[in-house]
Amino acid sequence: MTVSNLHDKVAIVTGANREIGAAMAEALAGAGAAVLVAHYGEAERAVAVVDRIRARGGRAEAFEADLRGVAANQQMVVRAVELWGRLDILAANAGVTLNVPFLETDEATWNTLVDLNLKGSFFAAQAAARQMIAQGSGGRIVFSSSVTGVQAIAGFAAYGITKAGLQHMARTLGLELGRSGITVNALGIGATLNERNLSDNPNYAADWAGVVPTGRVGLSEDVAAALLFLCSPAAAMVNGHTLLIDGGWSATSNLPASGHDN
Repeated sequence: MTVSNLHDKVAIVTGANREIGAAMAEALAGAGAAVLVAHYGEAERAVAVVDRIRARGGRAEAFEADLRGVAANQQMVVRAVELWGRLDILAANAGVTLNVPFLETDEATWNTLVDLNLKGSFFAAQAAARQMIAQGSGGRIVFSSSVTGVQAIAGFAAYGITKAGLQHMARTLGLELGRSGITVNALGIGATLNERNLSDNPNYAADWAGVVPTGRVGLSEDVAAALLFLCSPAAAMVNGHTLLIDGGWSATSNLPASGHDN
């Protein structure tokens, strides 16, 4: 059974203008899916993702929306259906990371994290599931969670709560939607090389390689490969699960001496 034949599928990837989201969109398109590249701001990055997909013969369109609102999530699904007639895959990847100690977390910080990471993902999934149920042919929903939703890390109280919430959301929605042929899972993303982490710590890759059992930091492509599996026929019986993409780090949860940003 192939894990890469998605030629008759239509996908939405949120937060698809930056590293992990862009890799997700390109992986799904490379497997044959038409992809709506959803983003908020940084339109040039989203256009670049679309251009790379099209240059390889794929199908993609950019869609800008603030997914903290319910209506925007509904409009996103409507746009995918307008373009390609259906929706089969939602990768709810849009989110924000804030490292704030518990005693310094204010209401604005809490609302920022919850509104996008939890509320936005919830209503994106709801809009997608309604469309998938109307089609009657099942579908795949995958949330971008984090190892901070599994392992408590100082400074990530509010953020970790939202990521743990996504994992429970996957379990609950998998239960409710499974009979409709829709599987719902989450990716527990570990330390992954990106612009923000490198800006905070130029030695990020080497520091994390020292504490990850596989001996290297994660890459966006590692996350995209796991998404591709969960969206494939090979994962038809994987439902309500959180797949950790952390090289085994959560087995020990040792932190590099330089810091612990994920």
